[in-house]
Amino acid sequence: MQENLYPDDYIEISHTLSFIGNTLYEQKKYDEALQVHHKALAIQQKHHEFPYVDIANTLSRIGDILDWQKKYDEAIEFYQRALTVREKFDATNHVGIVNCMKNIANILTDQEKYKEAIEFQQRALIIQEEKYSSCHEEIATSLIHIGNIHFDHRKYNLAVDHYRRALVILEKCYPSGHVDIGKCQACLGITLYKQAKYDEAFDFCQRAITIYEQYYPSGHVNLANCQGSIGNILSDQGKYDEALDFYHRALTFYKKDPLNHSNTITCLNNIARTLKDQGQYDEAVDFQQQALTMLKSDTPNDQFKIAINLKEIAVTLFQQTKYDESLDFCQQALIILEEYCPNDHIEISICLSWIVANLDRMFQFDLAIEYLERWLLIEEASLPSKDLSITNVFTWFSQVQKSRGQYELSLIYEQNCFLKRLKILPPDHEHIGNSLSVMGEIYEDLHKSTLALDCYQQALVIYRKCLPSWNNSVWRMILNIERLSEELGIELH
Repeated sequence: MQENLYPDDYIEISHTLSFIGNTLYEQKKYDEALQVHHKALAIQQKHHEFPYVDIANTLSRIGDILDWQKKYDEAIEFYQRALTVREKFDATNHVGIVNCMKNIANILTDQEKYKEAIEFQQRALIIQEEKYSSCHEEIATSLIHIGNIHFDHRKYNLAVDHYRRALVILEKCYPSGHVDIGKCQACLGITLYKQAKYDEAFDFCQRAITIYEQYYPSGHVNLANCQGSIGNILSDQGKYDEALDFYHRALTFYKKDPLNHSNTITCLNNIARTLKDQGQYDEAVDFQQQALTMLKSDTPNDQFKIAINLKEIAVTLFQQTKYDESLDFCQQALIILEEYCPNDHIEISICLSWIVANLDRMFQFDLAIEYLERWLLIEEASLPSKDLSITNVFTWFSQVQKSRGQYELSLIYEQNCFLKRLKILPPDHEHIGNSLSVMGEIYEDLHKSTLALDCYQQALVIYRKCLPSWNNSVWRMILNIERLSEELGIELH
């Protein structure tokens, strides 16, 4: 209609299209919004009378939409184009330039391209340091963003450094306190927790909670997250009752708002983990089941998370010696992983290992071997030659065959495990000693005492090099050697 009434008024038409596109974007109608913004961009680029800032804004908005659609490479392309326009034709608009750089950095972080992300954030920071005073909240915000990238990259020392610099600025900007100070303190607390600096981490999280309680008297997700972080700190310190108190406080808030669905699931699983550490397995399973129910109610379902939750329940049931139930949950998890995540060889292998463990405890050895053969095929097809994970399969094969009374087969698998370890590990590694110890036990089962004694003696030499003299493995070998030497009539020197 407007194009018919005002065929030459291209600026007005493009502004209207931009407004429509923005409205559709807010309504999460991304495909339609993208189409409208592209139409506006085509008009803006065709007619040179347009202000370049309009073109840059449209390019940025298209980048925003593509980012939401997780079309990251395309989004970066449009942000880069917007940045080029701003740097060339709108150079005094440092805010627009900085925003473009930060948008690019955010996507690069999502793509785990941390080095490139840091470069764009640093460029943005340099501009801000030139334009603002040294104590400006925008500089602190950029420092926090850089800290976040280092955190995601697991470079915790660098993350802490940037968070501390940001905190100094924020405390100068807001001497009477501010919620942003709490956010920065929470970041520091979480990062220090990752470094196992529990007391310092607790202190920063507690300070953040004090601020959050002042600004959010009715509760807030940031406050609940901080309570959950303190729960993690206390749980790792073995202060389980205190940890549970903080987890439950966080959970109470999360359950009030369906938007906190993901946080609720995480908190339920943290409570379950802590209860397991206390040996309260029935209660732990109850919380794991609550988390599973919530995961299954999601639309769409995250099948991977469902599988992992099923596996975790299986592990808890295994610890309760409820092998039938544990096996059922493991098999449910395996079915999901093989259907929805067929290339996740690590999780599939872990699931198979727990199935084998359950079948071994249930004396279903033939079935255990069937699953072991599946596990071995996966490991052989997916692992590099120097990966030791395959030795776990050999160890289980050896154990199951030994349980079946098939000692010759058990020995073959343990020898394979020994040779693999010998090829990759240092010659005095404890695991090589372990293989020799197990081989000695199997030789005893085969009534080959001389060979068993030789294995025990080799194992003892290794254990004495890598373990303290009081270690149980050392004393077990000494006792085995003394016993067999006496049986064989061999005098020890």
